[in-house]
Amino acid sequence: MKKLSTLVIMIVLFTFSCQIPDKITLVGKTIEYHYGESKYHVRFDSDSTLNWMAVAGDEIGAHEDEIYFSEWVGDHLLFITWGEANGIGVSQILDFEKGKVYNHLLQGRKVSAGQGEIQFVK
Repeated sequence: MKKLSTLVIMIVLFTFSCQIPDKITLVGKTIEYHYGESKYHVRFDSDSTLNWMAVAGDEIGAHEDEIYFSEWVGDHLLFITWGEANGIGVSQILDFEKGKVYNHLLQGRKVSAGQGEIQFVK
């Protein structure tokens, strides 16, 4: 009976460990976002602050420091949100496995959605 209970405990622990998402450490890294002609660099300075900068497109040169919140919602899927100084609310799902970003923006009561591509800047 003792061997059986040990085996059950090992199976439960193994199953639990397989369900934990493969979390990627973002602090100190920069992600390049591609939305058509527009490109942004998002640098993660800490687990709650980031800096974004438009490096191509209509907003080139625009930049801001932001306070963000993020939560892993699945394997390689990160939900991240922040409020920009210009009043725009940003909510995104980053899919690191597929290299995709799914973006929702809220300005006042107007909501827009889009998607783009992401990759780490080396």
